[in-house]
Amino acid sequence: MSTSEQTGPEATRPPSRPAKRVSLQTVERLSVYRKVLEELDRDGVENIHSHELAELVGVTPAQLRRDLASFGTFGNISRGYNVYQMSRTISRILGTDASQSVALFGVGDLGRALLSYRGFEERGFHIAVAFDADSEKVGRVFAGRRCYHVDHLEEVLREFDVHMAILASRPEGLQTLVDRVCGAGVHAILNFVPKRVSVPGGCFVEETDIASKLEMLSFLARTEAAEAESQLSSLEPGEPAEGLTA
Repeated sequence: MSTSEQTGPEATRPPSRPAKRVSLQTVERLSVYRKVLEELDRDGVENIHSHELAELVGVTPAQLRRDLASFGTFGNISRGYNVYQMSRTISRILGTDASQSVALFGVGDLGRALLSYRGFEERGFHIAVAFDADSEKVGRVFAGRRCYHVDHLEEVLREFDVHMAILASRPEGLQTLVDRVCGAGVHAILNFVPKRVSVPGGCFVEETDIASKLEMLSFLARTEAAEAESQLSSLEPGEPAEGLTA
């Protein structure tokens, strides 16, 4: 039996490590594949072909197959991919098939919103503990999590066995906080603070600036509107605008 004809669990079980280093773009696409597959599974879809899945996620079938080929063999030619099995396999690849504890730094408006967001739990991330420098917040419970003072982060992170962190604190002293967090055994940081930080080797940080995303969307919307206005102004009187007619 050729690898392209394998079926059953073995057909969606990836090797423990990919044969070569995988790009971050591939990892980001894997996350999108997994999200779409979970939606399909909830809708009762059992199998899907590569061209169908590629169309749903907005990539070419060739790109999808290249991404998956980095991790092994998925599905078979006649029936396509098993939606549930493939979703679970990608979860194992991403390391989200088991719950991971996360620490949140900053219990302001954004921090409290993140504590209440259920999407993290659905993706395998549990915010287990929160920190803040405000003495009025320390000791209180927010969305079921107790808030500790940042002065005690080293011992608390060890107690909760946390190796990932989310930053939603003030920008003042942020680099010092990151240095301490990484020194305490945290290897991955999601930074919502609009200030860039550096991390030592073996640690990873993802900068997420919500305002900059809104700026990008504002630019795209304004550019599209300007192009549409330019198209209309260039028309002769009574000439229909392509794509704008009823």
